[in-house]
Amino acid sequence: MYNFNLDETSLKILALLQRNARISYSEIGRKIGLSTPSVKERVQKLEEHGVITGYVTKIDNAKLGYPIVAITSLICSGAYTQKEQYIVDMLKQYPQVLEILRFTGRTDISIMFCARTIEECKIITDKLGQYGKIETSFVVTNFLSNLGVDLSKTTNIK
Repeated sequence: MYNFNLDETSLKILALLQRNARISYSEIGRKIGLSTPSVKERVQKLEEHGVITGYVTKIDNAKLGYPIVAITSLICSGAYTQKEQYIVDMLKQYPQVLEILRFTGRTDISIMFCARTIEECKIITDKLGQYGKIETSFVVTNFLSNLGVDLSKTTNIK
């Protein structure tokens, strides 16, 4: 990626794709003043250089029957261990686990997951409690949820 030129035009393309990954190359071209083939070529280069790593669909988990979002912090060792890798592998088996993060500082691992019921949350937290001290909080409001830097705020794209 270091040899790749991420210019203002590429940032505008990324901002538009970030807002709507299904936008057509021709619509992008119309908005930023490029031909459809030029947009397609730039998007392909962004993919090849790993700037674009994939395309996602944002889903409202509550509408799928998972209205509870919890974040559990786990303190297990203070240093990366085989135990932490085992915990990560175990958590990947739960389809409702949304995010697993490793930290420096007091907390070793933070897990964000959704659930249908408090009892379902308890299953996951009880399992985690076997590996260390846990603290769980429930999300009551999500004020902002971005999948990356909001490029529309760094470019003059509308």
